[in-house]
Amino acid sequence: MAESLERKCKAPTAEQITIARALGLPLGQGTPAPVAAAELRVLLRMPLGLTLAGDFGDDEYEVLLDLANRTDLAVPDMDKLGCREVLNAWLRVARDRESAAALRRLEPAVDDVVTARDRRKGPGMHGEISSIGANGRLHFRGGHGLGTAPHRVTRITRPGEDGYLDQLHLAREHAAAVQSNPARITRAQEAQLERWRISFPATPAAIEALRNALETADDEAAMQRLLEKHPALLAGTVVGTHDTWIRPQVQLGNHYMADFMIAGQTSLGVRWTLVELESPVSRLTNPGNRRATATLRHAVDQIEDWRRWLSTNLHYARSARDADGLGLPGITAEVPGLIIMARETYDDAAAEIRELHARRSHIQVRTYDWLMRINESPDPLRRDAPDQRLRLA
Repeated sequence: MAESLERKCKAPTAEQITIARALGLPLGQGTPAPVAAAELRVLLRMPLGLTLAGDFGDDEYEVLLDLANRTDLAVPDMDKLGCREVLNAWLRVARDRESAAALRRLEPAVDDVVTARDRRKGPGMHGEISSIGANGRLHFRGGHGLGTAPHRVTRITRPGEDGYLDQLHLAREHAAAVQSNPARITRAQEAQLERWRISFPATPAAIEALRNALETADDEAAMQRLLEKHPALLAGTVVGTHDTWIRPQVQLGNHYMADFMIAGQTSLGVRWTLVELESPVSRLTNPGNRRATATLRHAVDQIEDWRRWLSTNLHYARSARDADGLGLPGITAEVPGLIIMARETYDDAAAEIRELHARRSHIQVRTYDWLMRINESPDPLRRDAPDQRLRLA
């Protein structure tokens, strides 16, 4: 690639020289071929009816001088360039020289991981090289136009070198973070979730088991066991016009475990929800000040911790479980949360708490009575119905 770029910047071609002589255009050997082509276009613009770039100003010429100085390229004075068409050709020559020199210095190869400067993405953009373009651009795995010019590379790490796996992790996480529509998963990714696919609605027996548990359970462990045994009880908590998948106790890294992760398949793709369970005998708010209890605050913190973990491990989280990954295709770091805890009581400020967290952090706060209702009457419109407050007789 470096040789190809260098050839483009050399003397004009024999065909260009022949045409220039026929037209009476003096074309020296020091004129790069792209510039020669631009000068011929300018000369032939009238007979061929070409629309070319017009005049340019001092600021554009200063850009060319700056680039030419960095690449040891001698360029004509401003008044000798004539028009922007020729100026642009000199800019292309300077950029190609800069890319060729950087390629010579780096000697990049497919699978190398680079760190590069990028004003839009910060000083530490990472990428795993998938190919090198004809203009010298390094293309990165992950699609979406990921890549960089070779002269912006500040570090290159090759397979087998110290730190390569760490750099590879950063590159793949960067590619995952900029994926435009991760919710659109493939049939193969759907097949990876097959073991967790749930039929909805829950059976009458499962609903009766939930009713009995709410009368006897005094901690979250009992509710976890029940919902793992009857996961369809959770299927109605998310919007899913097609398939729904429910995974219990999903390990996120070395320190976190989500009680459940639910995915609903919609026309827009897969939508995941993080689920945190708390005890049915807990409260949402303190009786005195009506503020969130320590239990509720802990549940919110748990979901925020899971999101932070996902934000730096998206590639791993989306990758197939049997291929060194977690197996949550389509998940994002902005995944909504659902907290299920407590029972409805007349003095619990459930509505205020729910609205606060839904607005601030996209976390639904619901009671087990709400879970019971959406299973007794599996109407999608009831999914967002407010918790009812029990009134004293």
